[in-house]
Amino acid sequence: MKYDWIDYNSAYEETVDSWLDEDAKRFTGCDEGFEEYYQYWVNDADTKLGENFWAKIIIADAEPIGIVTLGLWENVFTISEFIIRPDRRGKQFGSSALAELIAHSKDIIGVKIQEAKAVIFPNNIPSQKAFEKAGFTFHYEHPDGDAWYYRYQKA
Repeated sequence: MKYDWIDYNSAYEETVDSWLDEDAKRFTGCDEGFEEYYQYWVNDADTKLGENFWAKIIIADAEPIGIVTLGLWENVFTISEFIIRPDRRGKQFGSSALAELIAHSKDIIGVKIQEAKAVIFPNNIPSQKAFEKAGFTFHYEHPDGDAWYYRYQKA
């Protein structure tokens, strides 16, 4: 594998928050910071950290370059947040990390990903491209028009 994947913990809060530039805040649910988003999910009664919810720091060349969160609901993985460090965006890190996560999910989160979806804002073209390069396809638009759903399904 090209990347190392480690569990997020609050020691990474400042690092991840430093990646939340205007684009990241506009295109994620982390406008109040990643830790608040993370705590919302880990404190939900249905969340079982490491069983149906994961937050993984992505490491390249011994440096944190991104974070991804996944939830497993009704046997479908949902990638809800995916943030790449601003100086690494547009350089194939996002798409290659997603592809590695899908291909090596058993090693990374302990569960094999057969099907996954991602929720992406319609005007977030860089994310759409990264997910498409990793094997996701446009699936449908939310009825409100404010989000697009992308889908990955193992052949």
